[in-house]
Amino acid sequence: MAKKVTLLVGTKKGLYILRGDAGRGSWACEGPEFAPAEIHHAAYDPRDGSMFAAVNQTWGGSRIEVSRDMGKTWKTTKNPAFPEGGDRTFSKTWHIEPGHSKTPNVVWAGTEPAALFKSEDRGETWSIVKSLDDQPSRAKWVPGFGGMGLHSIAIDATDPKKMQVGISVGGVYRTEDGGVTWVQDNKVNGAPSERPDVFYCIHKLLAHPEESGLRFMRVHEEVYWRDPGETTWQFSTKGLPTNFGFAAAMHPRDRSTAYVIPLDGMKRTASPFGIGVYRTTDKGKTWDRLDRGLPEGAPMESVREGMHNDRLDPMGLYFGTANGDVWASKNEGESWSRVAQYLPYVTSVHAATIE
Repeated sequence: MAKKVTLLVGTKKGLYILRGDAGRGSWACEGPEFAPAEIHHAAYDPRDGSMFAAVNQTWGGSRIEVSRDMGKTWKTTKNPAFPEGGDRTFSKTWHIEPGHSKTPNVVWAGTEPAALFKSEDRGETWSIVKSLDDQPSRAKWVPGFGGMGLHSIAIDATDPKKMQVGISVGGVYRTEDGGVTWVQDNKVNGAPSERPDVFYCIHKLLAHPEESGLRFMRVHEEVYWRDPGETTWQFSTKGLPTNFGFAAAMHPRDRSTAYVIPLDGMKRTASPFGIGVYRTTDKGKTWDRLDRGLPEGAPMESVREGMHNDRLDPMGLYFGTANGDVWASKNEGESWSRVAQYLPYVTSVHAATIE
């Protein structure tokens, strides 16, 4: 059977599902689900076909929803919860990450206040990863502009015991024993910094899906690359119009290619240069602007979970904007078309490659 792509599009007022045809040329839009709640992130689990949605709302409480039938029906899971007697209460879910193929029942979630939760029953129940929560440096974590959340969960391509998490503002932490122990992982090479290492404001951290140890990261200011075997982050911003931005993606097969959407650090929009996707094909040494089909000079914004890629060949790349558009490229960013418009503010885009 030919593979198809379904886009899970989180917005500030519900979840939309865009189901693509075999050629990725036509998209049927369904939704919204869970409106008017904000969806920080939605994800597809290729291991069993489950879909997860981080539903966050001020009234009725935040929750994680799961669908086992490709989004036709949804069920509320048991919420992540902090230990009783503590000084923190679960507020929001920032990110949901299906576990490694070698751990088929494991799903991870990052929350606000910043913490990592693990499910061992396919997302039905959640338990806090106490070893990360007990880090002495946690007392130094402070809220970023968007809150104090654990929003990036980067699982190694080959070893499920190796993973990293990104926290705003707390930095990167690494485990190599499945979460039994953690170490700070914020050493950089060649990059100016305005913060001590624990205060790096992580915006997006990604693990390559095929190459063990290969990582790509956006922080509040600058872009970094890390090759397998390295222990420091390599400064990779030169060639971008600004050093600020949120959205990022890695090519699922090419070990040297990644994508970002630069923004103005003060205005938080792609101005004055206009919206564009920038691609590196040499591990961040140089960058090229890809904007064919995008509106010239448009001061759009794409946020932390706003860009994602499918697993087809050629790869499809997708991003959403604050003004409610979803843009798609089925030729690895060379050209773009708008596949949805007039949605609420888009907070996340996840491309599910489905058999």
